Amino acid sequence: MRTGKHIITLLALAVSLGATACKNKNEKTKTPDGGSAVPSIPGTASQEAKEDFASVAARYKAAKDRGALSKGTCDELAGAFEGVYKKYGAQMAVAKFNAGAVWEECGDTEKAEKIYEALVRDVPKYDLAYNNLGVIYWNRKQESRALDFFKKAVDANATTRAPRNNLAAALRNKYAESPQQADFDAAEKQLQNVLAVDSGNRLAYENLARLYYDRGRLKDKSYLLLADLVTTQAIQVLKKENIESADIFNIKGLLFMQEDNQIEALRAFKKGVEINKNHTDAHMNIAMIAIRFRDYKAAEESINVALKDQRQKKNVEAYLGLGVALRGQRKYSDAETAFKRAQDLKGSDPRALYNLGILYHEHIGPATEAKTEGAFDKKPYEKAKDYFGKFVSQASGKKELDRYAADAKSRITNIDDYFKNIEEMKKLEAEAAKLAELAKKQEDEEKARLRKMEEDLMKDQGGGSTPPPAEKKPDPAKPADPAKPADKAAKPPKAS
Repeated sequence: MRTGKHIITLLALAVSLGATACKNKNEKTKTPDGGSAVPSIPGTASQEAKEDFASVAARYKAAKDRGALSKGTCDELAGAFEGVYKKYGAQMAVAKFNAGAVWEECGDTEKAEKIYEALVRDVPKYDLAYNNLGVIYWNRKQESRALDFFKKAVDANATTRAPRNNLAAALRNKYAESPQQADFDAAEKQLQNVLAVDSGNRLAYENLARLYYDRGRLKDKSYLLLADLVTTQAIQVLKKENIESADIFNIKGLLFMQEDNQIEALRAFKKGVEINKNHTDAHMNIAMIAIRFRDYKAAEESINVALKDQRQKKNVEAYLGLGVALRGQRKYSDAETAFKRAQDLKGSDPRALYNLGILYHEHIGPATEAKTEGAFDKKPYEKAKDYFGKFVSQASGKKELDRYAADAKSRITNIDDYFKNIEEMKKLEAEAAKLAELAKKQEDEEKARLRKMEEDLMKDQGGGSTPPPAEKKPDPAKPADPAKPADKAAKPPKAS
């Protein structure tokens, strides 16, 4: 079971003379806990500059609290922050930064990007602007460029924490995709530096646990033990500060999965969702276990939550899982749509073709026959054959798919045999019908012959087809009719 990428932290507005960070609505992880990572007003700023900044920050906070961050309001507030910066210069670099953060809050990252770029030209050591540029490029999947900006942020400020976490996260992702020792070492160093000055930094624990988990999964199993130690320590340290981490419990679940302990893994993933109801990775992992347990409804629900994350909308695994969950609930049309979406996302991945073949072979074909009371429709099975054939062709040379390719070939043979059996059955049924018809004809002919024989016999006995009436005998108890003459004369009595 794979996890998604560790999403990078966006640093947002400093809305008062103290500093407050808020979470980008598009990000999965929360911002770091306070410290030098959050924008702040330098002590060298004049009192007048601080007051002007505080006035704009108060207006921003009021508009946000009212839910009134319209395009017009965003334009006005960003312009006001820029005005503070133009009036006071570098001492109010935080105002320029906030102008960019306002546009990010309002969803216009292009305007934010231009402001951050201008800020680092004017104030080359402003690390948080580099950080937010890194986040913007990260979300555009320009990860190499994002990595460069995170490095610039760390170079600009050796004590910075959020950019250092982001740099480590980017290096971790790079390592997960192509394990290189240099990337692992660099990520580990950055995270250890953060924890050295901030032993309760949640993001650092999350990233370090992920880094060790990935190394254990990809290279050296002993690092799975280190990952488990980090998660255990993180839970204990964060608990003292009344903090819980969905990421930590998600990694805990993945470690249980490495031991094939699905019950404890599911419990850990559910704890992650309890902490963060929209935690993408935990929901995806819950769905995969639910599918194994044939709890298709739960799997569908979790995947649909995960798909709210924009990055998951391009995740082939999510749509393959959704297709299986829908297929298991007999939602065949929706399942087909999900599998085709997976195929569209990554045409080089043939797994969707295999699943479409299964859908038509094992489900749509038999369901069609059931609806037509056993009447055979070969179209679903022809589609299944077509999908299996395409899968076998595309799976060629991919060792991890050999088992499925063999199964697909076997299914094609089975479908062909099924067609032959159906044809043979039709021939047998036709022969049986002919024999039944012949038998009936012979039976009818025999009945006709017997009737003819009976009629002929009757004719021979009575000269006709109707037998003569029986002779009527007189009733001895009844006196003879005096009006009728006797048939014969009465004989005289004998002498005694």
